[in-house]
Amino acid sequence: MIKISRGIFWPSVALFVCLLATQNAKADKLDDAHRLLKITDIGEQFELTAKSQTSDILRTYSSIVVIATDINLPESVKQQISYCYFQTYTWDKFEPGIAKIFADNLSQIELRLLIDFFSDRSVPPTQIEQFKNLRKKAPTIEQLSIDFILNHSDGCDEHNVELILAYLASYTS
Repeated sequence: MIKISRGIFWPSVALFVCLLATQNAKADKLDDAHRLLKITDIGEQFELTAKSQTSDILRTYSSIVVIATDINLPESVKQQISYCYFQTYTWDKFEPGIAKIFADNLSQIELRLLIDFFSDRSVPPTQIEQFKNLRKKAPTIEQLSIDFILNHSDGCDEHNVELILAYLASYTS
């Protein structure tokens, strides 16, 4: 029979309960961060921006190729370029990391204040000052999010250049 000293056992239980409570708080904050992202439609905005930028890039590539060679890029090459951007910059790849950035940089109270604000519940008068202070965190969170996206995406430039060069080589052959 193992005898557990009360002096050793109880602090261990207390430590376990504190760790469990901390994990639950982190999970709640992360859940709130995901909820905030969903309410604000950031994912939809992200994908719309990615589509718009892809169109701009396609126009740029097409212009460069036409100016340099008098050859128009075919739709098949443009579709392959678009598909690379679609795969690389899909919101699902970034949402978990962005939610973590929100959870790491905002308190649970701040997250819920934003959730209420973006759910058209307004800001209670007693929390207006906190809301103003919260807005000061936006540039930091934005920069962390941009850095996360840049560090967690491969980009498509090299792939696109190879596609275009292969097409031009086959066209001139």
